[in-house]
Amino acid sequence: MVLKTELCRFSGAKIYPGKGIRFIRADSQVFLFSNSMCKRYFHNRLKPAKLTWTAMYRKQHKKGVDQQEKE
Repeated sequence: MVLKTELCRFSGAKIYPGKGIRFIRADSQVFLFSNSMCKRYFHNRLKPAKLTWTAMYRKQHKKGVDQQEKE
């Protein structure tokens, strides 16, 4: 059985079916957030690269790269 997961537009976390918050902007652009914290930070226009728990920050600062290379 394959589950179709989507990614959070702010944090980059996986979102499983039936979870998450969908936001549709006036210009018909769809955003999917994993939780209300991601949605709140997105609306406050904070940059995900400055928050240590987001995937973008971890990628830019090379966190967890050595674990992926070992596998």
